[in-house]
Amino acid sequence: MVNPMLAAPQRWALLLALLVSSAASAQPASLQFTLNGRPVGLPLETQVIIDDQLTTLGAVRQFPDGMHVEWSGVPPFGAPRGAVVPVFSYQLIGPVTGNSPLQVLGQPITATADTVLSNVTLPLNLPLNTPVVVSGLVDPNGSVLATLVERRGAFGNSFLLTGPVEVVDGAQQQVRVGAQWISYQGALFNGCAEALPRPGEFVAVRTQTQPNYTPGTVLTTMISAHCLNLVPAGTPGATGFLQGTISAVPAADNFAIDALTVILASDTAFVFGGRDDLGVGVAVNVDGSYQDPQTFNASVVEFVRPVVRFEVPLAPADVTPGVSLRPFGVLVRNTAQVRDEDLIVANGLTQTRQVQVRGYIDRLGRAYATRVRDRGNPDLTDVQLRGPVQAIAQPRLTIQGLSVDTTGAIFRNELGNPLLPSEFFAMLAIDHMVDSSGGVYTPANATVTGGVITFIGAEPLQAPRTATGAVFVNAGTAS
Repeated sequence: MVNPMLAAPQRWALLLALLVSSAASAQPASLQFTLNGRPVGLPLETQVIIDDQLTTLGAVRQFPDGMHVEWSGVPPFGAPRGAVVPVFSYQLIGPVTGNSPLQVLGQPITATADTVLSNVTLPLNLPLNTPVVVSGLVDPNGSVLATLVERRGAFGNSFLLTGPVEVVDGAQQQVRVGAQWISYQGALFNGCAEALPRPGEFVAVRTQTQPNYTPGTVLTTMISAHCLNLVPAGTPGATGFLQGTISAVPAADNFAIDALTVILASDTAFVFGGRDDLGVGVAVNVDGSYQDPQTFNASVVEFVRPVVRFEVPLAPADVTPGVSLRPFGVLVRNTAQVRDEDLIVANGLTQTRQVQVRGYIDRLGRAYATRVRDRGNPDLTDVQLRGPVQAIAQPRLTIQGLSVDTTGAIFRNELGNPLLPSEFFAMLAIDHMVDSSGGVYTPANATVTGGVITFIGAEPLQAPRTATGAVFVNAGTAS
């Protein structure tokens, strides 16, 4: 009990000390998880929203890894209860409507060894109308790079569809999201610039379940619909670590994730790739701070998976349309996110051409394409190979199973500054990113010789946690 004879300031000081002491001796149990690989810990009774339902953080333990989460506010350490309300969500809930690739409500899905799978295995090939939920990164082309695919035994009360609006048909009172038509008759869209979403805006739409759904059927009985940003807006000075799919690269010093412009400075660090690996459809984590609600200054850009790049002659037999390519004989799988301007993946080749393939590798080392381009007449004396180093035996190193003989090569760092061979190999370690360009490829021994050897990056950086008391806005994948 506080002595009533103490002066008022003394009583308040003692009372505050007692409260702090009591709180310290009765700390609530917490849940430790990661957000985009960054460690997070919150009390189990923290209020959260999971799939549109208000509950507490302890309930998250009943769900598989890989859900999308947005978390904005101020840290709970010393902040009022309710200041932080993480929102865990899916992007798709509904029936399988196609395979090769898997489609849910008409939206194509890419799943890799990094995708959390629940009640299903790779390769994904499920009967039509199988109940499935998907979390992941929504691409501007309407596809989803899945972080979670869960097969369920039965449908719940609603379907959920997240993606870009392709067409608005006012006469029929329907919108098309990706490949799926939805009736909005008698319903309202919230948070859009106008009464109805415009083509290109992203929406999340819930409708009543249609248990015997036929692919291509219009979804009806809309429950809710709202426009959204794939990464949240912030306030000036707010820090964050965000995850998303690049929607545009208008200049060398910036790129866009939906409505958010990410500004690159001269000292912005890159992990798992380099500045010139940025491209539409590429998934990235970004650490930094908001300049204004829609401008984010990046301190670190981390590619979600290590990037790979190949440029070499491809014969018609090296392309299986719609399925894969084999640059240097390396199997590179097609994805729903691939940009295929020259229709090489779509249609195959009729003659040997120089082809550039950009992509990434999953945790098992399997390669996936994000962009494929025709680069002209075949030329074995001007090839490119980029990726993480698998073995080192100076003057040779191994990338994607191919031998790179650096004898006679020019060495540079990522900024283009020259390196001595001894300097290059002194800093090089397994899994460091290296680019070999302009070399000569000898198919007989699968060796690239000479050219320019560029050291791109070292091991991943662990971003610091947001400072206590700082405003933050985070979004990405929870595990």
